[in-house]
Amino acid sequence: MPVYEYKCTECGHRFDLIQSMDAEKVAECEECGKEAKRVFSARVSIQYQGWGFNATDKLLPESSRAKRDFKQLKEKAEQLMSED
Repeated sequence: MPVYEYKCTECGHRFDLIQSMDAEKVAECEECGKEAKRVFSARVSIQYQGWGFNATDKLLPESSRAKRDFKQLKEKAEQLMSED
């Protein structure tokens, strides 16, 4: 779950909350209890992990990278769907 930074509209206190992406963009200030709004921060970082992303695939030697025939994959997916 992402960490969001909030700033109180009354006292200016800043704090972080761990919330789901569809959570309300308004929270209660930890200091004064007034309304705090989500702010954009320079600390934003998104990291994709696992095979299939450029950051990890480039670690493999070129010769061992899987060459995918997407037409063949599509045909196989359609075949599996039609078996239901």
